[in-house]
Amino acid sequence: MLLNSSKTKQIVFDMFINLLGTGISLVILQLFIYPIAAQNIDADSYGEMQSVMSLVYLVGGTLGGALSTTRLVREYEYQEKKISADFNLLFIFCFFIIILFLPFFLYLYLENVEPFSIFLIIVIALLNYAVNYFNVGLRLNLDYKAIFIDKILASIGYGIGFVLFYYTLTWQYIFICSGLIEIGYLLVKTNLAAEPYKKSILFVSTAKSFGNLSIANLLTKALTYFDKLILYPLLGGEAVSIYFAANVFGKLMLQTMEPVTNVLLSYLSRKKRISGSLWKTVIPISIVICFVLYVLCVLISKPVLTIFYPQWVNEAYKLIPLATLSLAISSFIQILYPFTLKAVETSRQIVINAGGLGIYIISVILLYRRAGLVGCCVALLISYITKLILMFYFCFKEKSGNEK
Repeated sequence: MLLNSSKTKQIVFDMFINLLGTGISLVILQLFIYPIAAQNIDADSYGEMQSVMSLVYLVGGTLGGALSTTRLVREYEYQEKKISADFNLLFIFCFFIIILFLPFFLYLYLENVEPFSIFLIIVIALLNYAVNYFNVGLRLNLDYKAIFIDKILASIGYGIGFVLFYYTLTWQYIFICSGLIEIGYLLVKTNLAAEPYKKSILFVSTAKSFGNLSIANLLTKALTYFDKLILYPLLGGEAVSIYFAANVFGKLMLQTMEPVTNVLLSYLSRKKRISGSLWKTVIPISIVICFVLYVLCVLISKPVLTIFYPQWVNEAYKLIPLATLSLAISSFIQILYPFTLKAVETSRQIVINAGGLGIYIISVILLYRRAGLVGCCVALLISYITKLILMFYFCFKEKSGNEK
């Protein structure tokens, strides 16, 4: 057996409770707050909100997620050498990078944006970045009950922020309230902020790993969020709104995979390498899970869209089979990601993700004028298939090299 019975039960329980907490916060945000917000602001403004939040998640999620993943991947070595250093220096460095460069991109990306709106968006990005990193303190301790509480508190924050939005029509308050409550809880529950702000002998290699993972993470998240980012200037806010409605279930499916992969990576961080038998178990199970989720998403999409997004249901429904298939393949890639981190060098992760993103950009430019939103969905599907092929190619190449 790969794992003893009690260990397997613990991993399954951790996955379940992490999935439940994430699912609750996602359902509240995606199926309640977003639809009600869409009814209170016009389609262009709603599309702009979705595009801006894609940029926020791209920046904060990339840097915070990469630093968190670096910590998980390198923790074994730091514990072995009894070193506590480096990570807070990297955290502060990226904190100021966001403050310095994000306003510049926002001024270029948005039209007629007010300085106060820019300020609020930067606050959201900083909170998102901090939450993404400090959450690793709970994951290192495998404290998934605390992670569940964190997600519930985030949901409460969405509710408080939505009340402020309802009276002010300032959508940024939804995410600021959630982020403030989350980061407050994480600072209390973890001791990461109290770690020394100093370098160690591992700093250079850790910074290099962080840089590689940041680029790989940026390219990964670019495929997740780039569609809405690129659609806004190409086709306008209303097109983004329709596209978002068509992708809402696929995005839920993809985001549902994140807590599963987070648990896997937390446990795999304690291993040196992945066995071939584990690969043979994970791949078929992942295919079945993603296929079932795809069928469920397609079946329930129209009746649920009719309830939550009646204004866009007809246009959005035409895109659902293609859009959901793309995200099903992306979910399969997401499940395999912790295993590829152990099997493939971080430099090759960059090649995998750059290949997928490059194919997407070329495809969307060629297809969007001819086929509109359908062309954008086809471009995304082609890019994820390319990424999956590259992932398997490097994994098997690495395995063959190790066997020689």
